[in-house]
Amino acid sequence: MLNKALIGIVSALVFLMIQAIISSVNTKASYEFSVKNTIELKEILKIKLNDGHASISFLPNGKDAYPSRFDGLFLRFQNHYYLLGFEHIGKNNSQLMFNSFFIDSLRTGSAIYISGSTYFCSNNNAPNVLLGKRIVN
Repeated sequence: MLNKALIGIVSALVFLMIQAIISSVNTKASYEFSVKNTIELKEILKIKLNDGHASISFLPNGKDAYPSRFDGLFLRFQNHYYLLGFEHIGKNNSQLMFNSFFIDSLRTGSAIYISGSTYFCSNNNAPNVLLGKRIVN
């Protein structure tokens, strides 16, 4: 009885992983979200998802600020994205990173980005929910 339950659980997990891989390989989308800290300062988060490869760049608006970027792979479960790759911070710093976020395109042409962490934003008060737009490829 226990063997049949384990076979069912393993089969379900394999099915979900295959579905996530197929979904990520078929994804081609680009998004641009912005964070306004003040009237003049505007930080931009650009996300490009293409055939299972994710490229994210955070462009801070400041003279001494360096852009940070992420290059890696992603899995997609409907509108939920799970990333694994290297985050490049500043000129010489890199680290392995795992992160997840949610992106949904609205009927108005806007997009919403929800993240559990503010890993790109240098400001600790940066919001976890961003509004932006989907860029047509």
